[in-house]
Parts: sequence; structure tokens; C-alpha cells
Amino acid sequence: MRTTVLCCLLFPALLSYGQKKPLDPSDYDGWQSIGEKLLSPDGEWLVYTITPQEGDGRLVIKATHGAYAKEIPRGAEAGITEDSRFLVFHIKPFYRDTREARIRKKTPDQFPKDSPAWIELGTDRLTLASIR
Repeated sequence: MRTTVLCCLLFPALLSYGQKKPLDPSDYDGWQSIGEKLLSPDGEWLVYTITPQEGDGRLVIKATHGAYAKEIPRGAEAGITEDSRFLVFHIKPFYRDTREARIRKKTPDQFPKDSPAWIELGTDRLTLASIR
């Protein structure tokens, strides 16, 4: 008797738990993908980009041994030096600024520009290059 009552109470809960919400176009905007993937020549550093469908991406640096991890907002187009000491990359302009320039039909020279930067791997010493 107890088993029958317990089954009658649990069965509707299990049915409702198994139903999933259908996907709609607003769900796609939140999807992210892994873009560039790099492994340093000495195998100590893993670098990759996470790119959303719409918005600003980020560059992720992780040590393959140890707990070091760093995220750089809007980082992209990365390269690791041959001695595995530095990561050289671009910092992209904000998505909203680029989108606004596209909407206003600005010429390519009026668009916001990337900023070159580099970081010494294993440290937080980030250097932005100044372009004049």
C-alpha cells in the first residue's frame, strides 16, 4: 500500500521534471563558442578565446600545471613567443562602439581600432602599446 501511494505521488513529479523548455531565438544570443586555441611551445600555457554570438569576447590564459588563470576582456588574435615567456594579442574595441559606427555608416578609418598588447605569462603585467 505504501509503495502504491509513494509511486502515485512521485510519478507526476518525474513527468514534469523530464520536460524541457523548447529553444527560441533569444536562447541563441547567450551561446558562446571557443575560438582561437593555442598551446605554448613548452606546453606550459593554454590560451583560447571565448566568443559570444553578440557582444564582447574574452581571452583566457591558463597554466597547464598549477592554478594560474587570467581572463582579458576583448582580447583576440593571440600569439605566444617562441620562448613561451610572452603572449602578444589585440584588444578589440567595445562591441557597442563598433556596432554604432556600422549603424552610422562611418568610413573604415573612423571605426574604433584594435590596441596591441602583451602580457608576461605567469604574471599580471599587462602592457598596452600606444599607437600615435
